[in-house]
Amino acid sequence: MAGDIVNRGLRVFDLHSDLAADIAFRRACGERRVFARRHHPRLRQSGVQALIAALWVEPEYRANSVGRLLQLLGSLLADVRESADCVALVRDRTSMDKGLSEGKTALFLGVEGMTFVEQWPLLEVATGRPDPLETAIAADAHHGAGGDGGLQDSGCAVTVVDERLDERLRQSLDLLCAVGLRHAILVWGESNAIASGPGGLFRPGMRQGLTAFGRRVVQTLTARGAVVDLSHLDDASIDGVLDAVDGTVIASHSNARALCDVPRNLEDRHIREIGRRGGVIGLNSYPNFIDPGMPTLDRLVDHAVHIASLVGVEHVALGFDFTDYLPGDTFRVHPGAGLRRVEDVPRLMETFAKRGFSDGEIRQIAFDNAARVMTG
Repeated sequence: MAGDIVNRGLRVFDLHSDLAADIAFRRACGERRVFARRHHPRLRQSGVQALIAALWVEPEYRANSVGRLLQLLGSLLADVRESADCVALVRDRTSMDKGLSEGKTALFLGVEGMTFVEQWPLLEVATGRPDPLETAIAADAHHGAGGDGGLQDSGCAVTVVDERLDERLRQSLDLLCAVGLRHAILVWGESNAIASGPGGLFRPGMRQGLTAFGRRVVQTLTARGAVVDLSHLDDASIDGVLDAVDGTVIASHSNARALCDVPRNLEDRHIREIGRRGGVIGLNSYPNFIDPGMPTLDRLVDHAVHIASLVGVEHVALGFDFTDYLPGDTFRVHPGAGLRRVEDVPRLMETFAKRGFSDGEIRQIAFDNAARVMTG
């Protein structure tokens, strides 16, 4: 039974955590050792021993993505250093296993949205002329809805801005990879110079799909050893990523569209392709991605059953996307929600057992599958 598994120390790997935003907010308010005091005890009690901490630039900061990204990164690194007795920033199987053996939470660094790349500041030589990249982006925002301009439509604009975009990519990834980046989501709800998401936020008129620059981004990420994450991409962008790279990809926090028909969930054809490549799909706790009318634990397990029926249980994982600890959170306000916070995770394990998953299959879903792709 799952209760026995939990009592025996079942390990859980959360493929998507926004705790970096909470740490940044609380440190700005004067708190220190936020992870050690507020997060580690709750995670440990519920079995979560490894996670991806995603640097998510909230919509209100999108116009200054670079500044916000650096705030989040600096706050997280400072807090990890202060909380070193209970958390370790890890990059591979060796460092993960070492951290776990010392009773620490293994934290992998990720980014959720890469609009910061096109905004990355370059050293400018004073010429009196406008930045051609900024001019092209502005034109794209203005004309995108009509399809008569912008980064994708104007061959001239693409020629002008390619070199500057590539330099921004080199500089931003060199910095992030130096501090341990292992994972990347290309967009969050918006469209940017890389790809587009289904949310329609931030330059919603931009043509959908992975751009030519976006192809170079995902190929560079793969070459640098970062896991490319398809969550938050629209279908056209997912198709573009799958065409651009041949290796393993994941969807860290997405459910099955066949059971809950929203654009943030995955089509069966994409689930099959993720599985074929050895990747995983992390189950998302957000009620509207489970079933707006019945977001129960059983209904979430239905998504696991469906995904497993397509690709096998070895490609099912967990990406909770909990936000209960964020100031002003309202995402989980639903009377039927069965998975609202990390303390609910043991009940999810019990539900897997009640639905006929074996102890070995539960271990795969809870930890082993995610650990395989993040340390492979």
